[in-house]
Amino acid sequence: MERRTPDDNESWLLSYADLITNLLIFFVMLLSMAEISTTKMQTVRQKLSGQTSPASLASIQEEIDERIREQDLEDVVQTDLTDDGLKLSLNSGVVFDTAEADIVPGMEPVLASMLDTLVPYAARYRFAVEGHTDSRPINSQAFQSNWELSTARANAVRVRLERVGVDPGRVRVEGYADTQALPEDELAGLTEDQILARHRRVVVRVY
Repeated sequence: MERRTPDDNESWLLSYADLITNLLIFFVMLLSMAEISTTKMQTVRQKLSGQTSPASLASIQEEIDERIREQDLEDVVQTDLTDDGLKLSLNSGVVFDTAEADIVPGMEPVLASMLDTLVPYAARYRFAVEGHTDSRPINSQAFQSNWELSTARANAVRVRLERVGVDPGRVRVEGYADTQALPEDELAGLTEDQILARHRRVVVRVY
């Protein structure tokens, strides 16, 4: 039996199929190499469905913001939903005494209340506790530099995060000293003392 060969009208299909296959492989490789944040993925999902998931970072932010308002803690805790995750910024000037890494006793219940809102989501997300300082140098008997101070403060909050029920294996500690300044637009209109206070913060990042 004579084998049928493609006529001139069908030969382009072979080249077209090869092109589509190569493009598919190329886009799969791009997708596998891309780092798509949890926040971006949840935003896309919300836009497609028109609904906010009860366990999304946006819904967690709403829950925490409501608790902040109920307890009148706007000067103590702020939240920010970013591409890196949900950030809970703790005013270290209120949570800690100057140049100290021990949490002020009166702030223990407040801190526990904030961190407790994260426990129901502890199996779904990971947590990074970031310590930050202002740019003024420190050299005390306890801390030779802002690196030690920022890390010690972050570690103190890490202990409380685990104490309310978050698995230690899902938490990490990061100390940044004064190397990560806040954006200028967030500091507009503030005095120098207020700017320094804003930089002295401990951030619990949920991602």
